[in-house]
Amino acid sequence: MKVLSKPLSSVAAIAISLALASCASPGAEPLEVTKGLVIRNVNIVNTRDGSTSSQMAVVIEGASVRNIVPDRAIRVGAAAQTIDGSGKYLVPGFLDMHTHAMAAADLPVTFWPLLIANGITGIREMAGSPEVIKRVSQLNADSAAGRVDAPEVLQVSGPLVAGIPTPAIAIAQVQQQKAMGAGFIKIVAGSRDVTLAVLAEAKAQGLGVAGHLSLGVTAVESSEAGWRAIEHLGAGMGILLDCATDAASIRQGVFSGGGAQVPFSLAAVVSPLRFRALDAPFYQRIMDTYNDAKCQDVSKAFVKNETWQVPTLIRVRTMAFSDDQAYRTDPNLAYIDKGRRALWEGLAQQYSSNVPAPAAATFRQYYSLQEKLTKAMKQNGVKMLTGSDLGGIWVIPGVSLHQEFKSLAAAGLSPLEILQMTTLNGAQFMNREASMGTVDEGKNADLVLLDANPVEAAANLDRIAAVILKGKYFSKDALDKMKSDVADAYKN
Repeated sequence: MKVLSKPLSSVAAIAISLALASCASPGAEPLEVTKGLVIRNVNIVNTRDGSTSSQMAVVIEGASVRNIVPDRAIRVGAAAQTIDGSGKYLVPGFLDMHTHAMAAADLPVTFWPLLIANGITGIREMAGSPEVIKRVSQLNADSAAGRVDAPEVLQVSGPLVAGIPTPAIAIAQVQQQKAMGAGFIKIVAGSRDVTLAVLAEAKAQGLGVAGHLSLGVTAVESSEAGWRAIEHLGAGMGILLDCATDAASIRQGVFSGGGAQVPFSLAAVVSPLRFRALDAPFYQRIMDTYNDAKCQDVSKAFVKNETWQVPTLIRVRTMAFSDDQAYRTDPNLAYIDKGRRALWEGLAQQYSSNVPAPAAATFRQYYSLQEKLTKAMKQNGVKMLTGSDLGGIWVIPGVSLHQEFKSLAAAGLSPLEILQMTTLNGAQFMNREASMGTVDEGKNADLVLLDANPVEAAANLDRIAAVILKGKYFSKDALDKMKSDVADAYKN
């Protein structure tokens, strides 16, 4: 007998074990299923290595996967709901690990139908408060009890850490966020001393830190100090600043007031017009002095310290291309309320008015370098998650995660890497591999049924045939109706 050189996936192991048992015992009785949901004759994609187990049956009871067996080894009673999975591929539910979805949680039309219809079964919420944290807890409880259909909010931050004047106040804020039940601390702006104080206190409190890099602390220093997840490639100049041989003088120029905004203010980070003409020369100097070896060193630090990346390329691109006609005429804007659409259009017009053509060209060239950085970090083994920054300009709920898949593919990531970023990696990041991230017995029944193999092409992640959320089956027709209901609500 040939000895396998690596461990079998759990699904493959189950299939082979049952097949051998069947050969040894021709008269063995099939598994009897009298209730729940059964997906028959389906191909199961192993998110760990991209392999496929064919002609399988997946038995779901309640919100969990109870059994996975070869389809021939099962007998289903009339009381069970049966789904024909022939020619289809089953993967874990998608995770959008950077959202601002709770902002619409109390509105008549929430984002939940759009997320579910696009296969999203879990999100990471990036801006909380004591009230939001309580609402998240209630939402998850209501969803688990079947009172509402919504993705699980896997984690929620406390209030954004920005513009804090002293380390002492920053330390107190971290302690307050711990007391209110924040899942992590999110920094969006801060001086060097404040940022390092937040990182140290968060570590002492057992909290991770995520968010936008601070100009006063290098990417490597941030990683060494325990920064858990960097969003938007660091935001603004971001990680690429530390890939430039001219990094020190660029920082000095920004700190001396040569840029468009004061670097430690909240406005400098969240303003839609942060990419203004005065910043363009700094971005150009980063591109002119970019050095692959320096970027390699940054990647090595991220790998060593397990510093995760949430690139949100869709959001990074919409910031630099906010007046792109393709965004302004996207038919998916039907899923956005008129007020938000008008706001986005106004911001796009402001971008056109405030950013001269040469500066706009610089920022768009910078995006190409950010694509290169994303691919390089992935090749170097940096851990990554998918996120859309739902809520930002031209970022359409649900749809935007699939645009992120396309952006990652355009940057050069493989279909398997993208699939892992939106399934397995999120489970690893949350330390929840025991319950999610792969299609396995005993794990959550949060699943997506696809019409084509996502390992062959990232575009196949768009081809959703059905979604299972906490064991509840949503057919393609049901998903289409969820989307049309949202569009009709906004239209009317």
